[in-house]
Amino acid sequence: MVACELEQKDLNAFPGVTLFTKRQAPGMKPTAVYLPPKHVTAATKFDVVIWLHGFYVRDHEFLFHNDPARLREQVRDSGKDVVLIAPFLGYEYAVGHSFAGNYNVKDLAAPKWGERYLEEILGALAKFLGASSNSIPQLQVGKLVIACHSGGGNAMRNLVGSLGKYQSNLTACWGFDCLYGAGAQPDDATFWYQWLSGQNGCALEIVYGPSTLPQSVKLDLIGRGLATIDGDRAQPQRPALKNLSVSLGHYDSFPAFGQMVRVNDLDPAFVDRFMIPQVADQPRLNHKPAPQHGEFLQHAISNVRDAFPFPKDIHYMIARGGFFSRLSKL
Repeated sequence: MVACELEQKDLNAFPGVTLFTKRQAPGMKPTAVYLPPKHVTAATKFDVVIWLHGFYVRDHEFLFHNDPARLREQVRDSGKDVVLIAPFLGYEYAVGHSFAGNYNVKDLAAPKWGERYLEEILGALAKFLGASSNSIPQLQVGKLVIACHSGGGNAMRNLVGSLGKYQSNLTACWGFDCLYGAGAQPDDATFWYQWLSGQNGCALEIVYGPSTLPQSVKLDLIGRGLATIDGDRAQPQRPALKNLSVSLGHYDSFPAFGQMVRVNDLDPAFVDRFMIPQVADQPRLNHKPAPQHGEFLQHAISNVRDAFPFPKDIHYMIARGGFFSRLSKL
């Protein structure tokens, strides 16, 4: 059987240790691995972040060399000692109004795929680290975080169910502009709400832009107990999930609605002011029509889309800024 093997590249060209698979075990993915300068190479137990990319990634080396998310830079600049593991999931690209390519994440949902994948990569990393000492270390995972961007949201959804023995290590999932699954069964918002409702200890943080706004707003409202899964106003309001955070993506700092807004610093009441206008803000009607099915959610989605000034380049800005800020707090 072919064993997974890592080789070092970018020596003296980028701080830390950059590794790429030159061969991978059957059924695994070509992978990029990054150990930041702060990583203690003698450590046998460390925190791991798995990054699941979206479309427009040509190969696993592109992830570190060309992808606008600039993953290595965010890990390096965060100053945290984490090992970044980024599998290549395929190359998908736009052709007119549709997509072509070989991006596929179905196998990530196979029983214990995540466990087997981590075992292969950790085994290859152990061989690399032990090559100079003729003693192969036994590596262990401390905290495990799954982060995804864009189309990688479907990959994260699949991977959380196939971690096997590493399920207990999972402390957080970070999704950056990734909830595209309105047509999935169940849709993304419902899936994550149900998954979090049955979890103990794992947190989910979502940052969204205009392209993933509908499912993100839905998850936010049902997660805070303000809406039902069907999109109606929850009457009475339900208990909120304590392990969920959904926030708007934006510039690091910019003026909006008479105040300076900063990343991760939007007051929920400020967001709700335009997401869910209060009764006093509504035009007075003598005969208010009965609400339609899902109308509460649809109005909230429209309100955010109309009121919030998303920058044009927000998609990758969310990936960079969101990833960095969360790494810094890890």
